[in-house]
Amino acid sequence: MADTKITALTALTAADPANDVIPIVDVSDTTMAASGTTKKISVNNILSSSPTASGALTVTGLVTAGSATITGNLTVDSPTLVVDATNDRVGIGKASPGYKLVVAAATTDGMQFENTSDSNRGGRITSTGTAGTGKFGLTTTSSGYSLSFGIDAVEKMLLDTSGNFGVGVTPAGTGGCLQLKSGITFPATQVASSDANTLDDYEEGTWTPTQGSGLTVVGAFSSSGTYTKVGRLVTIVGRVNGATSVTAGAGGIICGALPFSASDQAAATAMNSTFNAGSFCAVNVTDFYAVTAMAGTTSIRFSATYSV
Repeated sequence: MADTKITALTALTAADPANDVIPIVDVSDTTMAASGTTKKISVNNILSSSPTASGALTVTGLVTAGSATITGNLTVDSPTLVVDATNDRVGIGKASPGYKLVVAAATTDGMQFENTSDSNRGGRITSTGTAGTGKFGLTTTSSGYSLSFGIDAVEKMLLDTSGNFGVGVTPAGTGGCLQLKSGITFPATQVASSDANTLDDYEEGTWTPTQGSGLTVVGAFSSSGTYTKVGRLVTIVGRVNGATSVTAGAGGIICGALPFSASDQAAATAMNSTFNAGSFCAVNVTDFYAVTAMAGTTSIRFSATYSV
């Protein structure tokens, strides 16, 4: 046919992707000319030939694809979404992510997770505050919803709408209370905090009082004791026994080997096994003293609270 401008060609109204062809020059085939041989290719050939192209690609309008593989960096409306293929990092709102996933947001913007049936039943991760005073926030997307933490789809902790926090139990208190199902466990060996207002130690145990030099014991001597230590405060309860009788002299030591050494003297009390005689006592470092005498009975029971 005669030479015709492309713009003058008749428009194709009923495309057949499998059979309609497009002319293309195959530069690797020089059988027709040194510059290449003209061949035909269908639209389907183009779409299914896994083409590789370099340079910028701008697409305006809707693009529909079953699947796609992109090798190299990917930028979508930088910095809306950036994939750093060299360092295997993804940035959302961050053009040069420094970590595996970076979500950069201004003021209260951040990530939000929604329930498909009710967007209010979701959660939001935000970064709030001004420079130097910023805060990391985890909150519900709407008021009236509690914040729950779970393992294997089972709720383990709950922060309710009144600010009450429950661990292993739904909090029943008010005013921002903390409620635990089974208490707080401290390690067997604690390290004291430099902050005097920090509770860093709690323990309970037993101890064996030794026979004091102020006791007169008739028969075999025996003893027992328990203690509770909360921070620097120790409470002891104990008893010393004589198979026949035990007597405490004024100013004498009832027992020694306190579970913790006292930092200072402390007042204490004691009574006999028949509850008809008592003694004013004192704690002094590692010993328990009878300030006043106590007549003989089969046992002397005592208690004290002191600081370490």
